[in-house]
Amino acid sequence: MNILVTGSAGMIGSYVVKGLIEKGHTVIGIDRRENDNVNPNDNSLTQVVLDLASKEDVNKVFEENKIDRCIHLAALAHTAGMKNLTWEVYYKINVECAENVFGACAKHNVPVLFISTVDAIGMVRGLVTPDTELNPISNYGKSKALAEGRLKDICKVWNIYRFSPVYTPEVKRDIEKRYYLKYPNWAYRIGNGEKFEVLNVTGAVAAMVEWVDKDVDNTIHVIKDQELLDINNLIKAEKAEGRATHVLWFPRWMVQCGYYVIRLVFGKSNKTYLVFKALWPFRTI
Repeated sequence: MNILVTGSAGMIGSYVVKGLIEKGHTVIGIDRRENDNVNPNDNSLTQVVLDLASKEDVNKVFEENKIDRCIHLAALAHTAGMKNLTWEVYYKINVECAENVFGACAKHNVPVLFISTVDAIGMVRGLVTPDTELNPISNYGKSKALAEGRLKDICKVWNIYRFSPVYTPEVKRDIEKRYYLKYPNWAYRIGNGEKFEVLNVTGAVAAMVEWVDKDVDNTIHVIKDQELLDINNLIKAEKAEGRATHVLWFPRWMVQCGYYVIRLVFGKSNKTYLVFKALWPFRTI
């Protein structure tokens, strides 16, 4: 098939492009920069450099190429070192740009897989299902939740995959916050040590590549590793490699008290959300 992948030069995008090509598919990759991790002479990949904010440019790609399916992966997540990440910035990239992609898919009858996030679920305790009412807190989660709604409004044929925090062997910042106060020396553990749902990039790629051959049935799925990330085992592994030289231990009751104090002061905010996730990790089906 001819598969359109947005965000094709990103951390996950570069992996999924490779995975799709290895399965024999042809990929049209859209990003604001070229993917340097692929063979420029590979005829299985067409790289299109454009800004998804341009509805005309997005539609032009669909008009000039035969596209069988679309994987919309491009998004602004928790980008380290970037300043001025206001709600308006998240809305423009994660909602408005997504609307342009969804609109083109609808116009050309292209099924779309939208890559969302468990952050769209927000501060929910207990077992989470695809039908759980969304209660996003962070700007990232709020923008992704809105984009999910726009997808359902605009497109007739779609799937939504909510990814658990994704990591690669080289890039682990989305999971390091769960056991590092300051990388690489100051780690921490709460109570007996929590276990978290996470997603290795190989699992993320496998899910997206497999979707191409599946029936598109307008359903939502949480994509995660089968095994939970065990903080105790992880800290042991970090120590063995010369990191996590200092490990702070916090009694669970102390962190819970701190959470309720922060909640009184800041309400449901990004600060309280981070502590909430540490105390009550997601458990999804």
